[in-house]
Amino acid sequence: MADKKRNNLFAAVGAATGLGNAFRFPALCVSYGAAFIFAYAAALALVCFPLLCAELHFGRRAGNARHAKLWAFIMRVAAANSALIALYYAVIASKLGSACLSFACFAAAEADLSTVFFIVTAALVAAVVFILLSRGQRALAISGRLSVGLSLALFCFLAVNGMVRGGAFSSLDFSSLLGGSIWADALGQALLALSLAAGVMPSFARAQCADFSVPRTAFIIVAANFAGCLLALFSTLSFVSQFPQTDGINCALTVYPQVVAAVAKSQVGARVFGTLVYAVLTVVAVHSLASLATPAITLARKIKYAPAIFCVASVLLLPLFSCFGLRVLSACDRAACSVSAILIAFAECLFFASQRDIKGANKLFMHFLCPLACGSLALFSLCSARFGCFSPFAAACAFVALAAVWACGALPQLTYLIKRVKILRKIKSPYEKDA
Repeated sequence: MADKKRNNLFAAVGAATGLGNAFRFPALCVSYGAAFIFAYAAALALVCFPLLCAELHFGRRAGNARHAKLWAFIMRVAAANSALIALYYAVIASKLGSACLSFACFAAAEADLSTVFFIVTAALVAAVVFILLSRGQRALAISGRLSVGLSLALFCFLAVNGMVRGGAFSSLDFSSLLGGSIWADALGQALLALSLAAGVMPSFARAQCADFSVPRTAFIIVAANFAGCLLALFSTLSFVSQFPQTDGINCALTVYPQVVAAVAKSQVGARVFGTLVYAVLTVVAVHSLASLATPAITLARKIKYAPAIFCVASVLLLPLFSCFGLRVLSACDRAACSVSAILIAFAECLFFASQRDIKGANKLFMHFLCPLACGSLALFSLCSARFGCFSPFAAACAFVALAAVWACGALPQLTYLIKRVKILRKIKSPYEKDA
């Protein structure tokens, strides 16, 4: 029983400490300055922690929830969005694997044989993902342990070197927090990094033992994610002289070679260390890919060859996501993470607020804190991003959303109390009967 809890926890932590930590988070810190850390921490504390508690809770009791069909529909939409992210993660994993082979042969991230390396690693990634999806939760737990252990060792080593060099917080500018886009990107990054609004965490909760502690598990996952982000920040910003104004895989192929060159002084050392760095990133990418694909595969369990179909589809779509200098990949990344995920999270919060049969601490999370925080911040960030700065209109929309979502949580409770009062009034006391 204890082993099963630990395995599922490692699988969940592995899904929450993936590629978003490795290069998307440092790229956003460069775009907005180191103040992005505070926006990200606020998104984790105010939105992601209560939302994660809610998803874990509903993952283990979804079949007994009120309006279970509505929850199932939201999960299907979330799984479809998660599957889309997983499809272009196949491109990212293949690119990282290709860079690993390039470093092993030529001590560089990109070489003349990069196309051949890309095809080879794409086939290997598809084969490994097929095995992970076919073997189920146990295989994901093993890959999660491997992903967490290797990435923790690598980034701790780089972070120690980075803190010795210094310069990670040289761009600390709090004025960027007045813009709306920083909050939209912080929320989108937090949802992506924790695999929220993607059906991943409810899937882990269903596989977990029924008596696991929801708040404790959620805190461990969020703390591991934030620690991983800080490690990635110290592992990159202190070494990089010119950070590209792009996120995603282009950023990884530009930044980490500079990190390798700064740490390893000789060509042989650069070859060995670069191969190691990109091998670890590839392992993390493969685990993230399999974790994101799990909800869709679980929903399609009636299809006999669902894992094989997904892997073949990911290989066939590689040229589409790779074309136009990976601009298609970047566009899909931003749409799925900063728009679809936020809207799905908002829909989840509305659903959680309607559940009036929840007791204890979960009632506070799902009826009030989670819907209020996610609803208001999501609407505020989306509206402010539209104007590029703090907007009174965005604040008004956030206030209206806050009131609406609060009503969704409060009105069922108020209705319940009114019914109870009416029932009590109808029941006459013994003294009234005698009179």
